[in-house]
Amino acid sequence: MNLLASIYMRLATGLLRTQHADWAHAMRAELEHVDESERASWAFGCLIAAIKQRIVSMQNGTLRVSRSVLFLELIVCFLPLTLVWLDVAFGSFGVWHLNSNIIERYFLDTPLNTSILGMMIGGAIVGVIGPIGLFLTLRAVSTGVGLRNRSLGISMIAAVAAYAAASVILRMVAGPGAYAATASFVLLLIVLPAVGIAHLMYLATPTGPTLATQSR
Repeated sequence: MNLLASIYMRLATGLLRTQHADWAHAMRAELEHVDESERASWAFGCLIAAIKQRIVSMQNGTLRVSRSVLFLELIVCFLPLTLVWLDVAFGSFGVWHLNSNIIERYFLDTPLNTSILGMMIGGAIVGVIGPIGLFLTLRAVSTGVGLRNRSLGISMIAAVAAYAAASVILRMVAGPGAYAATASFVLLLIVLPAVGIAHLMYLATPTGPTLATQSR
């Protein structure tokens, strides 16, 4: 539980901009005084607040951050999805290892298991957004080029949104379980990547700040 709280808090403080360093410090200090059984949920609330702050900054056109802060922010957005994608696609029980015998034996016996198979395959496809986002992050930090292809950006956001909808439906039909939506699932694998893509698109807009300006 403390490990989960620590992860949430690191993500939250990483998303907050330099001028909110005092806020981040206060959150970390207050976490030490929260009851141990409630630390994960409290830290998760801090992460939600940090995400809202980043969205407000984007709406106000004030995303003037240094390259190092941009790198940290976008790594936070895309690294969790990339790690999950690697496991879903190439892990011991990943899509890469599926064959007709395994599919017939474990996934076609019930409608629920068939749905889970669909979510696995969909996750292996949609999850490619994670490593693509990391590549775009490295390019943005090193060259100052954001995501200029708006059609690609919108398609990526639509893909994670559609996967989130499927996960929510799975939870409504089957309850908690594999690939069924939870708060952490939606935040780490849907919301953060969508925010990262939107930020990269913002950096490529003619009215948006350039990274050369941000670095000053």
